Amino acid sequence: MKKIDIERLNRENFRSMMNALSRPGSIERIEPLFDSHLLAIANTLLYAEVSYFYKGNEDFELINAITNAKDSNEKEADYLFCDTIDENLFEAGKVGTMKDPEFSSTYIFKCKDFCGTKVKISGPGIDGSFNTSLPISKGFISKFNEKNSYFPLGNEVFFINENAEILGLSRTSKLEIL
Repeated sequence: MKKIDIERLNRENFRSMMNALSRPGSIERIEPLFDSHLLAIANTLLYAEVSYFYKGNEDFELINAITNAKDSNEKEADYLFCDTIDENLFEAGKVGTMKDPEFSSTYIFKCKDFCGTKVKISGPGIDGSFNTSLPISKGFISKFNEKNSYFPLGNEVFFINENAEILGLSRTSKLEIL
């Protein structure tokens, strides 16, 4: 039987997520937990004092037992996980307050790959700007820019593809459709 060092796995996945978020648009790798990259991220982020919402088909029972995080609705959850990129779900999450911007939602969306709409990304963590492709629609980009237009309010968004790669967008990222 193969042993899993969950603490080591969480540290490595957390480092990958922070690298992806600090350099928006860059791609990092995630190691799976229970044969799932989404559950590995959930296990890295969740603990007893945070809440989450999940929309999809993964089995979160083991993550609930390990982390003791609170299952919540999409309007109050600290972390929102989804098996697809859902614009309506993205619109539902909280953006924090001016006094407590950390009380916002972080999104983790699964996707097939990172191909999609051609965009120019700029903002902190990017030397000027660069052009890339993101797995989101023009409507999602519009909502992302709107929700993140009043810093420090906003959301962080992660996309994880079928190849265990993760891409992050921070609330300071600016997206322009090409």
